[in-house]
Amino acid sequence: MKTVTFREAHTGDVALVAGLHAESWCDAYRGILPATYLQGPILDDRTSVWQQRLAASHPERQLVLLALQNDLLMGFACVLLDEEPQSGACLDNLHVLPDYKGQGLGRQLFAKAAEWVGTVEPAWPLHLWVFESNHGARRFYDSLGGAIIARQNKWIAGMEVPSLRYFWNDLEALRRRAVGKP
Repeated sequence: MKTVTFREAHTGDVALVAGLHAESWCDAYRGILPATYLQGPILDDRTSVWQQRLAASHPERQLVLLALQNDLLMGFACVLLDEEPQSGACLDNLHVLPDYKGQGLGRQLFAKAAEWVGTVEPAWPLHLWVFESNHGARRFYDSLGGAIIARQNKWIAGMEVPSLRYFWNDLEALRRRAVGKP
């Protein structure tokens, strides 16, 4: 893989992030979310989400990290500290363009997200929610040592989707595992 640069997102990145987010969902959630949603309002929905997030009144409480190759957004991660703080930091998004999956970019983004949480909230664990039937993502989170600690139905696109909460208590161990170091 050619050189990838990482930078934090800003308000001018809304369309870029929303576009990759929608493309990633259309690829990963086919058969999980309704086709009418994935072929219809998904881009408008994701654009609204990213307009709100990137205009946040407390940007220091979130990280939206972009992975770029030249001007191509290849992936991004979003960590929200105030989403469910009783469970630690929430990795709300980790998306890589379908053509770049399996090349280590998701691991790099995850490692950088864990490192950021360890700097901003050193005593906090990290968690995320994943659709139970998203087997590719679950294999990835399992490979990073995530523990499933809860199951809950989440409302997405007008339907309930069984979801699992993955949890990491030791962020330094997670970061090392993500970058392939023992």
